[in-house]
Amino acid sequence: MITGPDRRIVTLDNARNRRSAEKRAAVEDAILRLRDSKQAVTFVSVAREAKVSRQYLYNNFCDEIGEERTETRSETEVINGKKVPLRTPEEYRHIEAALRNKIERLESDLRDTRAEKAKADRTAERERGKAEYWRQLYTAALARVSPGQAPASLPSADD
Repeated sequence: MITGPDRRIVTLDNARNRRSAEKRAAVEDAILRLRDSKQAVTFVSVAREAKVSRQYLYNNFCDEIGEERTETRSETEVINGKKVPLRTPEEYRHIEAALRNKIERLESDLRDTRAEKAKADRTAERERGKAEYWRQLYTAALARVSPGQAPASLPSADD
């Protein structure tokens, strides 16, 4: 029969073994769930799914998760007819954020470009107006110099 301090040690040892077995089962279940849902198996995703620390995974499941990670990285899925690698939800969030930033930048560039085009259109219209004004002055001056003759044709803009 175990008594005194030895009994406490045995009780603590049993509790530690039980918690360790529960954690191990949780990690193995998490890996299976991630694999079944076709999500990438990474240390972060397994830690989140199993509710254990990443350090625990690195210390106890490094080889298993490393192999799974390599396998799932090579797996692909087809989205809109294109093959893309499987990603974790966290990676999808990063990609989405990057794409949103790119869209904002492109929309800003588009606004700037449209403003520049509108300014160029106004400048071109103003210059066309000036050219028409000077053409009319030229025609009037020719009419005063030679009243009975038709004004000489202007040189074409293509010359």
